[in-house]
Amino acid sequence: MKNTLARATLLSFVLFLAVPVRAEEPSLLHSAPTRAEPKLPLRLDGTLVEGGRILEMYVRYRGPGEPFARVLMERQYGDLYRGVIPAEHMVPPGVEYYVEGLTADGERIPIFQTAARPARVFVAGDVAATASRPATPEPAPSNSADERPSTRTPPPERTRTPPPTSSTSDDDSMAALTADLPSDVPPPKASSRDTRTPSTSREPPPPTRGSATTSREPTRGTREAPPRESGTSRDATARETGASRDAPTREAGTSRDAPIREPVASRDSSRESSTRDTSSSRESSSPRESAVVAPPRSELEEDMALYSAEDTLALATRHEEKVRKVPAIAASFGREQISALGARTVADVLDVVPGLTISRDVQGFHRTAVRGLRNDAEVLFLLNGHRLNNFFDGKALMNLPVENLERIEVIRGPGSALYGAGAFLGVVNIVTDTSDGVRTAVSAGGFPEKDDRLAITVNGHASAGETFGDLRLFADADVWNQTGDSNVIEHDGLDDESTSQGLRAVEDPAGKTRDDRFLLNLGGGATYAMGDAGRLGASVRFLTENRTALMGLFDTVGEDSELKWNVLMADLQWERAIGSSVLLRARAGFDQQSTDRLFQITPLNFRTGPDANQLFDKGLRERTRISVRSITGGVDADISLSANNRLSLGAVVEQQSLGDYDYETNYTLDARVRPEGFTAPEGLTDLLGLADGAASRRLIVGFFAQDQWTVIAPLTLTFGVRVDATQLPTVDGSGTITGTSFVPSINPRVGLVFSATDALVLKALYGRAFRAPTLQELVERIPDTTYNQGRFEGNPRLQPSTVDTFELGADLIQSAGEARVRLRANAYLELFDSPIIPVDTSGNIVPLRNRELGVRVYGIEGEARLEASKRANAWFNASISRAQDMELPSQSRLLTDTPQARFNAGVSMPIGAWVNFDVVVRTGAERRNNSRSVLELVRRYKIPAYSLITAQIRSEPIADIWEVSLVAHNVFDHDLRDDVPRPDRVTGSLPREGMSGYLTVRAHF
Repeated sequence: MKNTLARATLLSFVLFLAVPVRAEEPSLLHSAPTRAEPKLPLRLDGTLVEGGRILEMYVRYRGPGEPFARVLMERQYGDLYRGVIPAEHMVPPGVEYYVEGLTADGERIPIFQTAARPARVFVAGDVAATASRPATPEPAPSNSADERPSTRTPPPERTRTPPPTSSTSDDDSMAALTADLPSDVPPPKASSRDTRTPSTSREPPPPTRGSATTSREPTRGTREAPPRESGTSRDATARETGASRDAPTREAGTSRDAPIREPVASRDSSRESSTRDTSSSRESSSPRESAVVAPPRSELEEDMALYSAEDTLALATRHEEKVRKVPAIAASFGREQISALGARTVADVLDVVPGLTISRDVQGFHRTAVRGLRNDAEVLFLLNGHRLNNFFDGKALMNLPVENLERIEVIRGPGSALYGAGAFLGVVNIVTDTSDGVRTAVSAGGFPEKDDRLAITVNGHASAGETFGDLRLFADADVWNQTGDSNVIEHDGLDDESTSQGLRAVEDPAGKTRDDRFLLNLGGGATYAMGDAGRLGASVRFLTENRTALMGLFDTVGEDSELKWNVLMADLQWERAIGSSVLLRARAGFDQQSTDRLFQITPLNFRTGPDANQLFDKGLRERTRISVRSITGGVDADISLSANNRLSLGAVVEQQSLGDYDYETNYTLDARVRPEGFTAPEGLTDLLGLADGAASRRLIVGFFAQDQWTVIAPLTLTFGVRVDATQLPTVDGSGTITGTSFVPSINPRVGLVFSATDALVLKALYGRAFRAPTLQELVERIPDTTYNQGRFEGNPRLQPSTVDTFELGADLIQSAGEARVRLRANAYLELFDSPIIPVDTSGNIVPLRNRELGVRVYGIEGEARLEASKRANAWFNASISRAQDMELPSQSRLLTDTPQARFNAGVSMPIGAWVNFDVVVRTGAERRNNSRSVLELVRRYKIPAYSLITAQIRSEPIADIWEVSLVAHNVFDHDLRDDVPRPDRVTGSLPREGMSGYLTVRAHF
């Protein structure tokens, strides 16, 4: 472990230093303010670093429609300098500025930002219809038209690079440095000059989101500049459009509520013109008025509209807010960052989030561990607000291709105050791209195998969106066909039987992993603006997956296993603004999932005895077919009580039910061939008929309230509570289910977000989460035989579990010259009450029960990101967690089956004008067996620390249409392994994917 971590740390350190930062150059340590008051002087303080060559410093600034002027920065004491922008230039929408130093030989050196990449400060107030107002040109002492006279006579100036008189609208280097502007300041309206559609603020009053729809026509123009912020989508600006089209929930408290989709800008939004505008009850006198012509505006106004967005997140409060200021420990990955990671699936992205670890089990399911704990039913996955977790067993079809995604949002910690039961360890929302234009992508590659063949994977993507007046349509399709990596399994639970029957030689391995997969993802929808009647939207999506098991069911290799999964999701949504302070929303949704899982338990031609009916030509097999469905309805409202106070209220009703349940085998309980083929075994419990169906259905009724109050400008308080009544089975003294009853749960949350300075944000958070047992955990009991071992034994007496989480966080942004550094850190304590945990006590049947003394988890997480230039950046994050089962003696409490320490790092750097080079390092600490039972102590295992490296070469946009990338995963072919349920039988653990490479070509029209 030490060697692996040392190598990864050294490599990351070298990569971090490789970013071309000129630290020896003079620079000014200064944090740009996000906003300022009108008609008041703006004071700017900064500390000069490496300033031996600097004689004087000037703030160069301009207001709307003005040329750049300058004012001297005066020395206060030591290296602290101060400059003041005069009050007459502090007018809406704002000012922009940069700082330059003057050397003894007259050279002008930018020391904070540049003319091409200035800092921007929003000024509150209404913008005049014509923002271009006469500017007061500054007198120039030495035939300089853009400089004010100095109190002292400087030497003659010579410029290293003449500063431009205006910022270019397509300069995306400004995106990261203006990312923290207040979300409650609406950017100006679009002009015909703007190649992208500006957005409307998402902050109060909320009804603006429900009353305005923006339509665009695709045009050939400049690509949208990608925000360079960690986790920021390339189209983050467009996501601040009026109607939060991708907020995961628009019902108070429902995890399934997806907002009505609105046209928003995409990575191609720069090709979209704003010459058309659909009806808006707020901006037009007629509900059907279109083709609104925006008044002309200054270049500064346009630049502010283009670059006024930060990485945003709708998952934490149901409203899009900046990640650094949401009352949660959160992350948001936009398409630009997903591309820089070289990620191909959702799992690739989640594995670099601090505190998260992605592993796979022997059946091939991806499992997400959050802060040291891993349970499928305790991490809520949403796709556009639809719950992906299966009602029966809690598993989610989450490992989707990323080509169709706009962003991925992640919350570590409880989410039940918004999303109800199941948002326990964390919440992940996957947001698809529904923007205007046509996007396509094709990727091909695979795994080089030891027999000189290539295991090929091919996937394709196509999506499109178009607006026709008040009607907007969008659709997408993903196809994934994979022949996965194949790795040797040396031993399994049937070694002795297989060799004694001559099915393989003693020296031969038990078999190989098999990771073939076919996935089809189809989706589409429409929205229609009905003027004063609001907006109506509908969407539908179908997912189907057909794959093999990675190894098999439990402790044997089953290469012919086949697992099928179908998901259908549909919803109908409506929203309407009532007056100027209320936004009303309603939603109805329907989801259905069906699974068909066929497992091969033994090799082909396997014998269970000498008789003729004990020979299994295709091996012993079992099949489980399950279908579940849910119907959801909800209504909620956002109420703007004042400019600084927003109240959200709502109610949701959800009916979950088990449609079909069939468990069948091709063998009898005494291991003989069933002549009739697959049949249900004797003694199997009928889950649908149990207590007249009491266990097969679940009704959830929830009520939600949340208040966000900005007490004073730097301090925002969030108070929320969700009250749920969940229908669960009741049992008698013998454990027999007799009926159902409603179990109440109250899940509060409190968040304090304090902007100590413009650069520093502090958070103090508390939240409670609730999770009910899954249907499988409650009632599924499959008859045990010699060959179908490793079952979870359902326990009808299981009680819901809760967790109380306390978190402290800090977010710091610093700029020096053109470089920008962001630091984030947080500490947490999680106290689990009666968690549901399976503990193996027999070796074959794993009983489930509540751990009465609970589980305690604590840890720290940190991340840093350095942006040295527009295309050069580096980042790293680290997390350490300690999870303890409090029922155990102190020496055995630590849970170590997931990495207790994680370290991830990456660097992106340009190679010439057209090529970028990305490297990502993922490192995890050693994993060991837990010690919760005698069997866990006896079956010891130790999985070494790992370090995986991804390298990628990707192009800049070619002809503003094409992008090409070549990525290699696990470059050094590290032998990654995951844990298995019986390490005494599968002694080498579970081998994972080796080195692979892929070529991807994307086109955007």
